[in-house]
Amino acid sequence: MSSKPDYYDVLGVARNASEAEIRRAFRKLARQYHPDVSKAPDADAKFKQINEAYEVLRDAEKRQMYDRFGHADPRGGLGAGVDDFAGVGDIFDAFFGRGTSRTRRAEQRGADRRVVLTLDFVESVFGTTKAIDYERHEPCGTCGGDGAAPGTKPSTCRMCQGAGQVQRAERSLFGQFVNVATCPRCHGEGREITEPCPRCNAMGLERRALSREIEIPAGLPPGTELRLSGAGDHGRNRGTPGDLYVAIEVEPHPLLEREGDDIVSDLVLNVAEAALGVSVDIPTVDGEESVAVPAGTQPGTVLKLRGRGVPRYRGSGRGDQRITVNVVVPKKLSSDQRDLLEQLRDSLPAGRDAKGRSFVEKARAAFR
Repeated sequence: MSSKPDYYDVLGVARNASEAEIRRAFRKLARQYHPDVSKAPDADAKFKQINEAYEVLRDAEKRQMYDRFGHADPRGGLGAGVDDFAGVGDIFDAFFGRGTSRTRRAEQRGADRRVVLTLDFVESVFGTTKAIDYERHEPCGTCGGDGAAPGTKPSTCRMCQGAGQVQRAERSLFGQFVNVATCPRCHGEGREITEPCPRCNAMGLERRALSREIEIPAGLPPGTELRLSGAGDHGRNRGTPGDLYVAIEVEPHPLLEREGDDIVSDLVLNVAEAALGVSVDIPTVDGEESVAVPAGTQPGTVLKLRGRGVPRYRGSGRGDQRITVNVVVPKKLSSDQRDLLEQLRDSLPAGRDAKGRSFVEKARAAFR
């Protein structure tokens, strides 16, 4: 039985997981265990394991073979895992005893990168152009990505003679079978580097600092991550670059909040302003705007400024701004203020309950 862990367990997905679920799980784990980010002592091994699982499960043919045979090869032996085969044709060649001479220099997709970009509240509403600084792996400037020292070239692997694979014949009750596995000397590349590049130490990649401008669209939903295809790490052996993910964070506004496409805020009035009505300057994302609060406005009333909300992402128009009115009752009064409020109280109808009885009448009835 293979000692390798189950690929589905490695990515933490169900066996019937969709391609999108597998891709999301891989990206989450890759960002967590990338050796440049994680401080865990086993991060490098874990990252390689995650990549290995993803390379198999994202490929429909490899996944089908893995679901049927697991890590063992389809002949029932203890040979290579699914990912050690160059393709379905090679599997059948090995099954019927015909080895493969195909040279296999394994291209590796580059890792994804992730940066966090913080916007102020108004920038997040209307969009903006921002410069981001980050690092990524690019082909070595000394060896051009070959990994060999200048003036030298990689040589053909002496163990597999450039095939990238080795074959081993085994006998069983059903006859002789041939196991095909990745060459342990060159790791499937079919070549050896005898004089490694002094700059990248045969990796073929070096880390470089980059700066680039990105467009932040208006109305971008909170928590969105922008994906820049091919802006991540370059892969080894000229593999395709990974992607760059830009996580958007928004600084809170002292007076405004976002709810969907609407902006919400509070307006605090005193008792006289609510009763008599008042004109106030309301803060909006477009600047202050004068709003007439009608006389007799009750606590909890919501005023609406149409079209003063967030531009609809990938749509037209804007949301509204909703303003909730709060009426503050003073806790301390001067003697003049108390006299005025008492006069006002005596001149107004008494408060009444749901049955129409004044609270004074209700209190008197309780003590009869």
